[in-house]
Amino acid sequence: MPDTLAQWHTEHVNFARLINLLEAQLDLFHDDDSPNYELMLDIMFYMTHYPDVVHHPREDLAFAKIKEREKSAGPTVDELTQQHAQLRHIGEDLVRALGDIVNGSISSRDSVETPGRLYVASFRSHMRTEEKEILPMAAKLLEARDWDAIKSAVSHIDDPIFGKTAEKRYAAIHQQIARQAQAFKASTR
Repeated sequence: MPDTLAQWHTEHVNFARLINLLEAQLDLFHDDDSPNYELMLDIMFYMTHYPDVVHHPREDLAFAKIKEREKSAGPTVDELTQQHAQLRHIGEDLVRALGDIVNGSISSRDSVETPGRLYVASFRSHMRTEEKEILPMAAKLLEARDWDAIKSAVSHIDDPIFGKTAEKRYAAIHQQIARQAQAFKASTR
C-alpha cells in the first residue's frame, strides 16, 4: 500500500524537522544561552503522544509481518522494535525534566542535555534505518490486506501538528517552522 508508505515517509520528514528544532534549542542550552523550554516541551510532548502512540505501533505491526516473510530481516526488525521502546523511555524522561524547568523546578543540566542529545541521535539513526532498509522491504513484502489489518489495529489520531487541524498547543512550533522556512528562502536568494 504505497499511500501508507508515503505517509510514513512524510511523518519521518516532519519528525526530523522537530528533532532539528529540538537540537537547536539544546545547542542554545549547551551554550548557556536562553532556549525556549516551552517549545522544547511542546516538541517532546508531541513526540511522546503521536509517534509513540500512533506511528510506532503501526510500524511494529508492519515489522512483525516483514519478519514473518523475510527471516533475514529479523535482527533489524527486532532492533527497531526495541528502539521504539527506548525512544519512548528517553522521551518521557526528557518530558519530565523539561516539565520541571517550565514549572519552576531546578533541574540539573545533565537531566536535560544528556537525554536530549541521546534522543536526537537515536531518533535520527532509527529513522535512517527504517527509510533505508525497512520501508523498501515493506513495499515489496506487504499486501493490501496487511495494510488494512495494520490500519484497523491502531486507533487513528489525526496528527496534532501536521494534520488537517493543528492543535493550539503547538502554535509556537508552527511559528518556529515558519521562521525557519523564511530564513531558508532568504538565504537561497
